[in-house]
Amino acid sequence: MDSKQLFLREIHSIIKEYAEVGEQLKQPDKELSWEEFNLTENEISALSAQKFTDESISAIEKIVRDNIIGAFHSAFCLLDGVSNPASENEEDVWIGLKLEEKQDDDDEDEEFLHDELYSSCWDWHELNTNMNNSQK
Repeated sequence: MDSKQLFLREIHSIIKEYAEVGEQLKQPDKELSWEEFNLTENEISALSAQKFTDESISAIEKIVRDNIIGAFHSAFCLLDGVSNPASENEEDVWIGLKLEEKQDDDDEDEEFLHDELYSSCWDWHELNTNMNNSQK
């Protein structure tokens, strides 16, 4: 199987796994994977008060899965260059990015996207906070 198809199939497995939130809804944990999203005591109490059924969990998981696949689709549209990111300079032309299969001789000091995803969240948060404040 070619690398791209293997990657895309694995994405679907990851989406399915991460959408399975039933146990988290039934027994919410204050600490989530990323500290920024930790639940408050009020949020935990609100979730604990719910009477989730197998059907409601299934419906929630379908919604989460649909949202995750939508997020991946939007990200892939950016990569493919068929959609445009918000840009500070509207004259910039977005042509997309190309992901390539790694070679044995690739630079070991290269930054990884999975690491940059978390660190870029702060940049995104600051930019959106500044834009929201300037629109007021």
